[in-house]
Amino acid sequence: MSLRGIDTSKWQAGLSDTNISADFIFFKATEGVGYVDPDCAASYEEAKQAGKLLGVYHFARPDGNDPISEANFFVDNVLGYIGEAVLALDWETEPKGNVAWAK
Repeated sequence: MSLRGIDTSKWQAGLSDTNISADFIFFKATEGVGYVDPDCAASYEEAKQAGKLLGVYHFARPDGNDPISEANFFVDNVLGYIGEAVLALDWETEPKGNVAWAK
């Protein structure tokens, strides 16, 4: 079986999650140690009502932040999604080879 999915953030605000031809949607929840995506909660609920599979992700900022602080910030902000959404880490910042930071 294969599933089709996308990830979204505030940059796709206004996109109708009910009309997306995807089985799952990942929503950006947090970034670094102080940013909460303003579109996450509303878009998440819309997709949930549409019966989509759900995920939330944290955009990592390893270029100066402590990984434990980032993980705690993410979990503190997604507590209501735990148990119904997949949690993920979005790693785009250099150095991408710094696997120890993510672990």
